[in-house]
Amino acid sequence: MNALFTVIYRWRVKPEMEGEFRQIWHIRTEKIRAVKESYGSRLHREPDGMYCAIALWPSREAWESTAPALPGDSEDEATFRATLVTTLPVIAMEVVDDLWSLPSTCG
Repeated sequence: MNALFTVIYRWRVKPEMEGEFRQIWHIRTEKIRAVKESYGSRLHREPDGMYCAIALWPSREAWESTAPALPGDSEDEATFRATLVTTLPVIAMEVVDDLWSLPSTCG
């Protein structure tokens, strides 16, 4: 198996800014996928309103890489941060076994 790497992010979002949060999360995730070559991310909303994103990377090194910079990200990051109440610590881990599969209706 390849050395896949998973990162879990969790945020409490200002209730009145959930739409903006989801939009800017999508924009930034698309940029990260294109520029940093991540495998993308899934955004989840927990029953209590907390958001969780699970991102998949080819390796820890790819995730930790600071180059290249995301285009126009300083403004995007400021918008993203303005939607947040709090950010929980990141959980970063190596994939040791993978049984995920997507049905043909996903994607």
